[in-house]
Amino acid sequence: MSCALFKNIGTIVSGDIDEPIINGDSIWIEDGVIKAVGNGVGDESSADLVIDCAGTTVTPGLIDSHCHVILGDFTSRQNQIGFLESEVHGGVTTIISAGEVHL
Repeated sequence: MSCALFKNIGTIVSGDIDEPIINGDSIWIEDGVIKAVGNGVGDESSADLVIDCAGTTVTPGLIDSHCHVILGDFTSRQNQIGFLESEVHGGVTTIISAGEVHL
């Protein structure tokens, strides 16, 4: 089992609009799955990887807050799935559409 600890986090953004900020300063991950989020979670001595976030903000993924997945009559010439795959490849996990009627 591989374990990772992100410590000294300044702000943890949840991605949940009802509770956007998580109270805590660390995240514990086991085998690629987040197991604990909070203050002082995890065991640094048993972690395979320790990342000191030095007070930075941690988010569940990047947020593209203005995007046009489909653009008017150009829809048939666009590759929407390819566009979305490209966003995910770049770390974007949340997209806010800027107003498509087809989405």
